[in-house]
Amino acid sequence: MPDTLLISAVQRRTTNASSRVSAVVGGSELWFESDDVALRPSIEAFVSAFLIPSAAGRVRLEATDAVDAAFAASLPKVLDIVRRWWGYDVVLPHLETVAADAKPHPQAAGRTALCFGGGVDSFYTLLASGRRIDDLVFVHGFDMPLTDLARATAVEENLREIAGVLGARPIVMRTNLRAHTPFRAASWDRTHGGALAAVGHLLADESATMLVSASFYHGGWHPWGSAWQLDPLWSGKGLTIEHIGAELSRADKLRVLRDEPLVRRYLRVCWANRPDLLNCSRCEKCIRNQVILAGLGVLEHFRTFESPDTLAARIADVPRIRDPLVFDRYEFALRLGLPSDQAAAVRALLARSRRAHWRDRAVHAREYAAAVARRILRGGRLESPPAD
Repeated sequence: MPDTLLISAVQRRTTNASSRVSAVVGGSELWFESDDVALRPSIEAFVSAFLIPSAAGRVRLEATDAVDAAFAASLPKVLDIVRRWWGYDVVLPHLETVAADAKPHPQAAGRTALCFGGGVDSFYTLLASGRRIDDLVFVHGFDMPLTDLARATAVEENLREIAGVLGARPIVMRTNLRAHTPFRAASWDRTHGGALAAVGHLLADESATMLVSASFYHGGWHPWGSAWQLDPLWSGKGLTIEHIGAELSRADKLRVLRDEPLVRRYLRVCWANRPDLLNCSRCEKCIRNQVILAGLGVLEHFRTFESPDTLAARIADVPRIRDPLVFDRYEFALRLGLPSDQAAAVRALLARSRRAHWRDRAVHAREYAAAVARRILRGGRLESPPAD
């Protein structure tokens, strides 16, 4: 019998200042709170967040509260997908179910929310997808830690300004999910889709539809926690989750958005999480977006990045591009046409990154061959080579 990860009964506490929903998961409290709206005490939210981590940890997910039967019926499909993608054992959760009213909450009917981080993908959904957005949602504790108050305050101010321009309602939520030990059994790039679904369920009395912006276009897709195959499966109990924007690459989205004033003023893409800056302008993710904007001839208009005058030097300071799946974004910028110093810096970065990538693959192959030899000597075998 596998070990068990138990989700206790979900509690809601509402004061004049905030709404908090919490449960004890694996022996410690997990909570979500907002000062903007009343959160739904949704067991589906907690199951969404912990299904993939429980599979990664080879434990059986159980819940004290009964879940929506239609929602529960999709969970084996989620587990089958993550088994094929990442090799997780399928351990079906032990959940009591109830036939819930599939109609959206009257207050939520017809309303659509967007998980909005201020990046290229969420701006594309907001401004170019053709969908009406009623609620813009930012979650403090997802892509920046709860202790990062300075950046969170700046992002919240930007969110409220953008929402004000567009006539949408800003919603800020806080959570300790990413710091919660059982949730960390799998990496964020595999679990964030379930976390976004949790936010949708918590807001389902406010918005009947939650839009999740695609990180990859169909032609360049690879297994990822938020994907067109997975996101809709988290729907249920009056909530519909949609995956939006996979028809374009991120570079093409920037081409569409390049003249949008709100994007020029508020675009946030950074991984560095420096408390004094929305974008550090120097990490590899900042660099890849800047070179595309430079190729489009508009980088100087984007106030959240440093001056294009020193971009070539910043490119030269990047040791390597670690993800070969983003090599094509730099090649896209080269095809657009960059100033000669920036183009030379990009070509040099691509060259050293490819060398490092092939060196890593060679080391990986040698390590696998050695592991095979050790297993053969012990009379065993490896089932399959580890993923690149």
